[in-house]
Amino acid sequence: MFASGCHGTPPASTSDSGEAPHAHAPLPAGPQPASSPRPTPVSHKARILVVEDNPFVSEGLIRLINREPDLLCCGRTGSIAATEVAVAIQRPDLTLLDLQLTDGEAWGLISSLSAQFPEMLILVLSQSEERLFAEKALHAGARGYVMKQAAGEILAAIRAVLLGRVYVSRDMTGRLPQKLIHISSASRIHAVE
Repeated sequence: MFASGCHGTPPASTSDSGEAPHAHAPLPAGPQPASSPRPTPVSHKARILVVEDNPFVSEGLIRLINREPDLLCCGRTGSIAATEVAVAIQRPDLTLLDLQLTDGEAWGLISSLSAQFPEMLILVLSQSEERLFAEKALHAGARGYVMKQAAGEILAAIRAVLLGRVYVSRDMTGRLPQKLIHISSASRIHAVE
């Protein structure tokens, strides 16, 4: 199910171009009186699409993301078909994607989204064994792989991928072929301590 605004959270406002507006109000020079708060510029929040078919897991992920000052859940889906539509409409910075969805495995979806939206990053969040599937996910176009069981790593993985790094666990770092480590010149493997 696609939910703009992520269930209980107001949807992100958009301009006519579909982009989130950015405030560019100049800051006043000089000291400010104590009674008037100094305006602060609004920083860009990274827009995250949560793709997870388990409603309890997706709700937890949405809450986790929306608690962060630099992240915003811009939508959620639970199927391949709904994800293709949501990405086209929402244009997230990053899609947090489970491999097992209500209408099948997401391998083809990763490849398709990577080709159609090369600027969008994909981070796989799965309960499937990392040693078996992380390399396949990276080959398909994902920029990282984090296990659901490693819940404490999810925010670190999101931020690492948003910074242009490839994210896998420390155990996987030594197992990946060098060609995957250099997915792009700006990419670096970010391993968990």
